[in-house]
Amino acid sequence: MSHEELIIVPVTLHPEKKESTLTTPPASSETPVCTMKSGDLELSFFNGVDEHIIQTVIRELKNG
Repeated sequence: MSHEELIIVPVTLHPEKKESTLTTPPASSETPVCTMKSGDLELSFFNGVDEHIIQTVIRELKNG
């Protein structure tokens, strides 16, 4: 187990307004809106990623 110190930055996620059930997904961007690095791991999130996916990834990283 690595003893590398992790830096946790608090963030607030706000749900998107759902105006219609027939929406097109947001255009993908080549620039990540968030990048996390820990040791050899580098994880990037892009616009349009579902909040539940981000929460699951962070939970898995936390629980190792």
